Amino acid sequence: MGRSQDNEYLQRAAELATGGCFRVEPNPVVGCVLVRRGRIVGEGFHAYWGGPHAEVAALRDAGREARGATAYITLEPCGHRGKTSACSAALIRAGVREVVYAAVDPNPVTAGDGPKQLHAAGVEVRRLRVPSAIKKQLAPYLGFLESKRPWVIAKWAMTLDGRIATRTGDSRWVSNESSRRFAHRHFRARCDAILAGAATIRIDDPALTNRAGRGGKPLRVVVCGRRRLPRKAQVLDDAAPTLLAAPEGFWAPRGADVITVGRGGRVQPGRMLRALHRRGIRRLLVEGGGEIHGALFDKGLVDQVLVFQAKHIVGGLSAFPAVSGRGRARMADAWRLQGMRQTDLDEDHVVEGYVVPSRA
Repeated sequence: MGRSQDNEYLQRAAELATGGCFRVEPNPVVGCVLVRRGRIVGEGFHAYWGGPHAEVAALRDAGREARGATAYITLEPCGHRGKTSACSAALIRAGVREVVYAAVDPNPVTAGDGPKQLHAAGVEVRRLRVPSAIKKQLAPYLGFLESKRPWVIAKWAMTLDGRIATRTGDSRWVSNESSRRFAHRHFRARCDAILAGAATIRIDDPALTNRAGRGGKPLRVVVCGRRRLPRKAQVLDDAAPTLLAAPEGFWAPRGADVITVGRGGRVQPGRMLRALHRRGIRRLLVEGGGEIHGALFDKGLVDQVLVFQAKHIVGGLSAFPAVSGRGRARMADAWRLQGMRQTDLDEDHVVEGYVVPSRA
């Protein structure tokens, strides 16, 4: 196969992988394409958690035509038996001639085993450069394993002058209804946890629940300081589980689930994320406020942003900014985005992007 054809088939595998969104988490979305004599003979993706992996689904689709085919897979095939049998064994039994994969799987349970088993069985194995589409798909899964913290998505709605609330704290609503539905459907529904600061809870009393009609019940995480939460705050109801991230000495409501991740009345962001990682949180949606966003940006802990920009202005020196914290001293050191996607939802402008790691 030529390089252009390799990329074409991997791109198709990436398109297939999206079919597992909302159903395979916390596992990664994976797609597979089987090609024989220049023709696609089988396609598959990991459709739901605990179900057949992408390779097995593609082999079933191809049937006998899998023999002598080349398998294109977005992620290194696994070589261990978990909830399903090893994909490497399935590929060998089917008589696949060659396996081409993009991303390496750093999971210590399987890392490298699949390709080794394929090599030993006489199957040709090639690893290609990871296309950007696959890199984005797998970023939360790979980041969780490599950085030992969740993939952090900072989300906010702001006015044209960069404010998330007026000087009185009023923020209902900065964004429009279409934007709010978009955030629920494409982000809240796919995250393991949704985080907000205690000030946001006191001012806005958000429920922090997934109301997209699909996906699960993300954990609600509230970053607390010295002050108590309102007893009737929605995040303390039983609509979804809630975790309070607090410093030493925090007074917690009766029966609350609390992790101590700070001192001196302040939560330490890195320590908090490591604690969430230990609880299996892979994808974390941070919904503010500005102090929380600023603290995470200052520590280099934001991976992706989702911004809804409304077409109005509130003004005022004391109006609330989207990102506070210490910030950057020089414009040249400002955080920058890559892989940006921009669209309009009614009157709102939506920006999605990935934060470029900074050395500043």
